[in-house]
Amino acid sequence: MPRFSGIVPPVVTPLTRPDQLDVEAVRRIVDHLLAGGVNGLFVLGTTGEGPSLTYQIRYEMVEVVCEAAAGRVPVLVGVTDTSLAESIHLAEHAAANGAAAVVAAAPYYFATSQNAVADWFRQLADSSPLPLMLYNMPGCVEIHLALDTVVDLSTHQNIVGVKDSSGDFEYFQQLCRTFSDDPDFSVFMGPEELIPQAVAAGADGGVCGGGNLLPHTYVDLFEASKRGDKAETERLRNVVEQVFEHIYRDPEGHMNLIPALKLAMRLRGICTACTAPPLPPLTPEHTTQITLQLANVLKVAGVESGAIASVP
Repeated sequence: MPRFSGIVPPVVTPLTRPDQLDVEAVRRIVDHLLAGGVNGLFVLGTTGEGPSLTYQIRYEMVEVVCEAAAGRVPVLVGVTDTSLAESIHLAEHAAANGAAAVVAAAPYYFATSQNAVADWFRQLADSSPLPLMLYNMPGCVEIHLALDTVVDLSTHQNIVGVKDSSGDFEYFQQLCRTFSDDPDFSVFMGPEELIPQAVAAGADGGVCGGGNLLPHTYVDLFEASKRGDKAETERLRNVVEQVFEHIYRDPEGHMNLIPALKLAMRLRGICTACTAPPLPPLTPEHTTQITLQLANVLKVAGVESGAIASVP
């Protein structure tokens, strides 16, 4: 079984309109990320707007990313769905296109229990032709994978890790301690601002949305944290703080991460800023802030800003 590690960004899904994939932009994003030294690509996750996309776009995104990556790094595919059958179908499609693993959060909409969710994951792992990574995302699916549930599921031969986006650092530390001696089970941090602390706790890697914009920053932050370079870690942590302050958060301090990230990528000439409903649009004030501050963020990150496009 593969053991995944390093920075595996949740790839933005570029759209020309909410129901149409921008295929050429997908290839640009993949090239941009690989040039930034990332260790893998996670498609159709939260930052990739997976649950909001049509099934046609999901399947096409898998095809184009796998083709563009061409085996240079592993591709992990988000298969989260309310339908177990659809999750299995997408896992089969991912396997047919050369992906390395699938990732799934618990099914949402109906209230459920730890036992029912564990059974759902076992059925998915039994049927998936690819290894499965668990995705703890209680903020979106409204169920927190209990530590005992993760431990129980880790004994399944086709379940190879967990990505924790709960923001509960004590829980994350428990995960790291529990699986520190398990060579077949990886623990990934979701919230990118916690990468240094996660590495110190024993994390195998991070799934950093900001890596779409600044892949080198997050790769270097992970590596600096691993080797204990405090000065470089602090420098790069400051870059991440700048991303939060000037890109993700609006002038009132409210987060609107995905539309903000896509606008910043548009201004860098990587993809359009189009998102799928129901994500709210950026306010005019937030748009102005990103437009004015992006060059400064890039400068702090040590990136040549080039031409920053105007916003129509």
